[in-house]
Amino acid sequence: MKKLMSMAFAGVALIALNGCGGGGGDDTTPIGPESFDSVDVLDLDDGYIIDGVNQAGEDVTLEFCHGEYDYYSGANIHGFGDFNINGDRVNMFDDDGGSYRIDTFNNLFEVGEEYTIDFQNDEIIVEQITEDISC
Repeated sequence: MKKLMSMAFAGVALIALNGCGGGGGDDTTPIGPESFDSVDVLDLDDGYIIDGVNQAGEDVTLEFCHGEYDYYSGANIHGFGDFNINGDRVNMFDDDGGSYRIDTFNNLFEVGEEYTIDFQNDEIIVEQITEDISC
């Protein structure tokens, strides 16, 4: 009986000590980029990557950082240049002299929503929004 009580006490002590956590480390530090359900267009300068697909099923990515953007659609489209915000509209000016825009209608890019990329005959159905940690 004494041996059984010692084993039970050791088991309870082990469980209690494991629950304490040990301390010392910062367990709140994110491991990778943070994901969001939405992002305000006024915050795009801080660095965000918006991933999704278009209606043709091709991957579409919009990367924003410090007034510059990269736009990828399918295997053949890569646009880049400067962008600015005008109300709820994102105006993008590529380095070849062209321009296109995205109207958000509520100042947000939101996961699950579709946005037309005017003058590109393209769109993005947003699947993921992450911070750009390299920005």
